[in-house]
Amino acid sequence: MKKNIFTSAIKTSNDTDNVNEVIIPELEESLMKLENLNKEIAELEKRKENIDSSIRQVAKNAMMKSYNSNKEFPGTLKIIAGNNSFLFITQDKYKNIEEDKFNDLLETYGEKVVEEETIFSFNPAILMKHKDHISKLLMNSKKLSKEDKSLLILNDTFYTIKKGTIKNLFSLGIKTVNKIIEDIEPVFSIKINKK
Repeated sequence: MKKNIFTSAIKTSNDTDNVNEVIIPELEESLMKLENLNKEIAELEKRKENIDSSIRQVAKNAMMKSYNSNKEFPGTLKIIAGNNSFLFITQDKYKNIEEDKFNDLLETYGEKVVEEETIFSFNPAILMKHKDHISKLLMNSKKLSKEDKSLLILNDTFYTIKKGTIKNLFSLGIKTVNKIIEDIEPVFSIKINKK
């Protein structure tokens, strides 16, 4: 059976038609070591993530306590832990949110906290289908069907937490920042100070 020119141009990682086997027995021990190291690294990464999560939670609690007691954004905190220390940085960046969470935050905190952005783009298939007519006013073109006109422009809507929100939480008339910080999920980072 002949291959289609388009399908033959697509390279797949599962294609084993052209794989040649080469036997190298002396690599068996190295491959076993590599497999074991990969397992150890995965376990260490899991332990590291657990420790990092615990540190971030304690530092976030300290940041919220400072924010609540001083009624202003504390900025970066230097956390001292015995002979070690680290910087706990609260960034004015936030995790992406879905429309449901956007609506909940809008209802709870208002327009000062969230915003909606819609990006429009052209549907390339429809655009190419009618490329000779694009220079004319699209909506007045007799060549475009109503269906194609409605399909021509695509849009994506994004919901975000407004920049600057983390710095002005008490302007929202709240008593403490704990709940809103959990709700808006700012990005936190840790920078360990070298001795």
